[in-house]
Amino acid sequence: MLDPHPFVAGALYHRRDEIHARFGGQMQGGISTPGYHPFVFIFTGEAGKAHGYSDFWESEDVFHYYGEGQAGDMEYKGGNRAILRHQEDGKQLLLFQAMGKGKPYRFLGEMCFDSTYEKQGVPDTKGHLRKAIVFRLRPADAEAPVQLSIEDSAPSLTLDDTVTTRTVDVRKGQALFRRRLVTVEKECRLTGVRDLRFLRASHIKAWADCETGDERTDGYNGLLLTPTADHLFDRGWISFGRDGGLMLASDLPSEVANRVRLDLTPGRTCGAFSAKQQPYLEHHRENTFQRAYTRGDEESDFLRKQLSFLIAKSPSA
Repeated sequence: MLDPHPFVAGALYHRRDEIHARFGGQMQGGISTPGYHPFVFIFTGEAGKAHGYSDFWESEDVFHYYGEGQAGDMEYKGGNRAILRHQEDGKQLLLFQAMGKGKPYRFLGEMCFDSTYEKQGVPDTKGHLRKAIVFRLRPADAEAPVQLSIEDSAPSLTLDDTVTTRTVDVRKGQALFRRRLVTVEKECRLTGVRDLRFLRASHIKAWADCETGDERTDGYNGLLLTPTADHLFDRGWISFGRDGGLMLASDLPSEVANRVRLDLTPGRTCGAFSAKQQPYLEHHRENTFQRAYTRGDEESDFLRKQLSFLIAKSPSA
């Protein structure tokens, strides 16, 4: 049994001062192998996209991670070998996410090697096509870092086995959504908070309104928000324009706006949104903004939608 590592899932750490200064290992690159501690550090982020590839979650418990090697075919040596053999070598595989140049890294959790495959036609740093090694990794802790709460999660229902099975499927889909969302959004749009322990995963187009499973699990259909910001967004008191400007409901009580301790200045920029996020935001502006909070008995309405969804998808329906 390995000693527990000191990192907390969802928390932020400076790579130089809080990771390498304490444990050693290479300070550059995506894989770091300290010589005197039982860890292999792996870093995921935007850098791979410049070379034509990016790491991704296939399902709620399978993460595809590209190996290292800037030129020519990737080989099973160095950091790639360290990932491949981390269990035999008694090393813990710890995954961190880059937040941006000069910013701390978010700890996503401990991972375990599952399998590997090779992908042809991946460009190297010089633009030459080569063979890449891709690792399938699984979280050592199935819940990390998906402790993120979600406002419109499926209710706990005591129903027949068919519907109970469907409820489990819904929860798995939500876990996948949360993992994918973390790779898209880095921080709360209103407060700048990046620590996942203080954020909620909020669908832009509500789960119950999504037309396909792909929409429900699409990381671009979500925002990371602090609890108060999440409540305002989920209930339609605020939204965002195409240019990222904050939109405020015309009848949000001024006393509330002044006391929630958020900068709710209409039109203030809250960052750019990608083209993949825009259709979801348009749906929110047209169907949730200045509408959701006017509906009667919101919770009952949501439960009815969820129950209808579960029953409609059951084989007996």
